[in-house]
This record gives sequence, structure tokens and C-alpha cells, in this order.
Amino acid sequence: MSQTEIFIALVVAAHAAVLALRLSISLYRA
Repeated sequence: MSQTEIFIALVVAAHAAVLALRLSISLYRA
């Protein structure tokens, strides 16, 4: 993989982690 592909993969993983965290928080507060 090139450096650009690695960077994109990190951004996608971070975005997914943020969405999962927000979902867990919303479920926890419900």
C-alpha cells in the first residue's frame, strides 16, 4: 500500500470509531 492509501484507511477507521462511540453513548443514555 502507498502512503496515501494508508492515510485514507486511517481516516476511514477513525470516522467509523467516532460513529461507533456516538452510537454507544446514545444507547447508554437512552
